[in-house]
Amino acid sequence: MIGKAAACHLLTVENRDGWNKLVKACETPDVFFLADYLALYEQRGEGSARLFVYEESSENFALYPYLLREIPEAVQGKSYFDIVTPYGYGGPLYSHSSLQKDGGFVQRFRKAFSQYCQSEGIVSEFVRFHPYLNNDKGLEEYMLITPVGDIVYNNLEIPEEQIWENIASSKKRRIKKAKKNDVDVLFVDGKDITPEDVTTFHSIYTETMDKKNASPFYYFSRSFFQSYFRVLAPCVTLAYAVHSGRIISVNLILAGGEFATIHLSASLKEFLPLCPNCYLRYECILWAKKKGYRFIDHGGGKEKGDSLFAYKRQFSNSLTEYKVGKKIHLDHIYEALSARLPIDREGEQAAFFPEYRMMTG
Repeated sequence: MIGKAAACHLLTVENRDGWNKLVKACETPDVFFLADYLALYEQRGEGSARLFVYEESSENFALYPYLLREIPEAVQGKSYFDIVTPYGYGGPLYSHSSLQKDGGFVQRFRKAFSQYCQSEGIVSEFVRFHPYLNNDKGLEEYMLITPVGDIVYNNLEIPEEQIWENIASSKKRRIKKAKKNDVDVLFVDGKDITPEDVTTFHSIYTETMDKKNASPFYYFSRSFFQSYFRVLAPCVTLAYAVHSGRIISVNLILAGGEFATIHLSASLKEFLPLCPNCYLRYECILWAKKKGYRFIDHGGGKEKGDSLFAYKRQFSNSLTEYKVGKKIHLDHIYEALSARLPIDREGEQAAFFPEYRMMTG
C-alpha cells in the first residue's frame, strides 16, 4: 500500500489476461501497452516484461509497462537492474487522460514508482514516450525528457480528398505510375496470415535491412515474426504490393484503439522502378481511414531530418514530436558502474543512456 487510498502491484506475462484487461479499460489504449506486445521482446531476450500498476480506485489508475533487465556487472557483489520500454512507443498509460493533467496524481504515481525502483535495485529508467498520447506531460519534474525528432502522421478525420491534396506532387506521380505498372495492393488480417506470409515478410524485411546496412537492433528472426503474427493477430495487418503475382513490397501495420502504425516496411530492390512503396503507403492510409482510426503513424527517420524522414514527410503535413525520458534512481550505483568504462565519458554521456551499457549493450 502507498498511503491509505492507493496501492501498487506488479504483473508479469503470466498474468496476461489481467494485464490486457487493465490496458483495454483505459480511455486511450494502444497495442504497445499490451502484455502480448511486451512478451515478444521478453522472448527475444531484451528483458522481463513487467506492468507496474498504481491504483487509487477502480476508476483512477496508471499503468506502466516496461522490460526489466539485469545489469551484467555486480557492484560490491550485489546484482542491479535497469528498465527500458520496448521498440515502439511506451511510458505511462492512464485510465483517464485527465489524470495526467492532475499534478497531485502524477506526483503520487511517480513517488510510488521511484520507491519501488530504489527498493528493487533498479538503477535507471529509459522511456520511449507515446507521441499521440503525449504521456510525457507532467513528468518533467521527475525525469529528463528530451525531444529526439519529429514523426509523421496522417489525421484520418479529414476528408480523403484533403489527404490526397497533402501528399507531395512527386509522390502522387509515383502512386499513379504504380497503378499504370499494374501494381496491386492486398491486405491480410492477422488471423489469416499463413506460414508462407511469415517467410515472405521475413525474407523481404531482412533483404531491406541488409540493403540499408541496418544495426543488429533492427533485425528480427523468422521465429520472432512467427510469434509476432500469432500473438498479436487481432492487432496486425500485412499490406502487400503485388506485381504479376509476386509480392514486391510489404508494410506491417499495428492497430488498436484510435491509432494505426506502419510499424515495419520493406521492399525488393529490383522492383523499385515500379514505384510500389508510395502506392502501398497511400493505400495503407486509406485503409486506416476506412477502418475508423483517428491517426496513422509513419514514424520518423533514423536520425533527425534524414532521407527516411524526408520520404515520409511527403505523405502528410502533420508532425508530432517524439520524446524519450531518462531517470537515474540510484545515483551512486550508476556512477560506480559508469566509472568502469575505459573511455572518455565526457564526450559520450549525452548520446548514450544508460552510460554503463555502452560496452555491454
